Amino acid sequence: MEQSKGAVRDAVAAKVFSMAAVLLLIAVLFFGMGLWWAKTARAADDPSPKIVYPKETTLNLDGMSVEGELKNPGEFYFQYRREEKFDSLVKRRKNFHREMLRDVVLAQ
Repeated sequence: MEQSKGAVRDAVAAKVFSMAAVLLLIAVLFFGMGLWWAKTARAADDPSPKIVYPKETTLNLDGMSVEGELKNPGEFYFQYRREEKFDSLVKRRKNFHREMLRDVVLAQ
């Protein structure tokens, strides 16, 4: 009799656990669908087009009279300046054997 009560209790616990798992799965699915719906509704509410600005703008001032003073000299504008490469002032050494032997002798 005691064994049958334990088996019944285990079966009920297994059913409760499986029902709780199914309810949790349904709740997660509805939450995900709500997030997706909110995202699509927000995108549909915003009818403004995406603004794309050009990378470079050129102004043509040929027919205009511009007043002001020049602060930078006009002859020294660079479109592209090549980066200079210099050799390192520190010489790379491959062998430190002599210094290592000296330090071992001095440490004794």
